[in-house]
Amino acid sequence: MASEVPRVMITGASGLLGRAVMKVFAQEKWNIIGLAYSRVGPGLVQCDITNTDAVRALVEKEKPTFIIHAAAERAPDAVENKYDETRRLNVASSGHLAAIAKSSGSRLIYISTDYVFDGSSPPYKITDTPNPLNKYGQTKFDGEKAVMAEDSLNKRPQRLLPPI
Repeated sequence: MASEVPRVMITGASGLLGRAVMKVFAQEKWNIIGLAYSRVGPGLVQCDITNTDAVRALVEKEKPTFIIHAAAERAPDAVENKYDETRRLNVASSGHLAAIAKSSGSRLIYISTDYVFDGSSPPYKITDTPNPLNKYGQTKFDGEKAVMAEDSLNKRPQRLLPPI
């Protein structure tokens, strides 16, 4: 009897990080549900992850094994000029997504950033104390706390570069 192919839901699937994550899971032959909000291309599902009811319905329908949360507002001007909206996306929706994952039996992996640190002593270790210097770093650190409260996993990549 063949085993069932695991399912992964990836938020922010149209962004640089999300596309890279999707590629890795595609190479491993996982069933992928890629979520995007503003740049919904072929094979992606349009979803506003700040809409908790819509996210819950989609998770209940798709039943992913894992949810990789790569969506975030990271543009410095947008973070500064639309801080409440940024907190809704980077913090509140992250916490809601973690709670939905936990209640549905999925496991959330939250992609954070090294912007949660002040830049004084890289490379950072898991034991280093966050000290964000800007609003983006603060929202990602607050997002980390929100997802960790729901027993989710957290990953802090140090640098994202586009493919050459």
